[in-house]
Amino acid sequence: MNKFVNTLNMLPFYIMTIIGAIGVLGILGALLAVLRRRMGPRIERKAFLTRAEIEVLEYLRRVLPGHHVSCQVSMGALLKPQRGLSRKEFWRTRNRFGQKIVDFVVIDPDTGSVEAVVELDDASHDAENDRARDALLALGQYRVIRIPSRPRPTESIVREATASLRA
Repeated sequence: MNKFVNTLNMLPFYIMTIIGAIGVLGILGALLAVLRRRMGPRIERKAFLTRAEIEVLEYLRRVLPGHHVSCQVSMGALLKPQRGLSRKEFWRTRNRFGQKIVDFVVIDPDTGSVEAVVELDDASHDAENDRARDALLALGQYRVIRIPSRPRPTESIVREATASLRA
């Protein structure tokens, strides 16, 4: 009976110890969250090109030997808002394309001008979004060549799709 009474007497101590431990864990969790935010975003390296993009890049370089082909080009490098826009309208316009990326650009090595934008239409592409992107590129007077990823592009498919660039 004495042990039971002693345990009963110690119960408030045990409860306070548990509450204190929970409080300490909460504080540690909050500190860890603050440290994570200060350490910045969690970032990891990703593949620059998919296997299919690597193959299409090789085909483009092979079938267009008189051109330079660049990959993963920002639309912000291809387009700019018109002059004379207000600051607000400038940024609204720029934000429509500034973070978008095109798969490939075909460049005339003598003039440095972009002759075409080439898109590999894989699973990441959406027809409605592609039409909107093509319309933006058309405003910059760029020709867009779309190559479907199904069936898997071959050199002859890429040669046929880019025939107008060799004329």
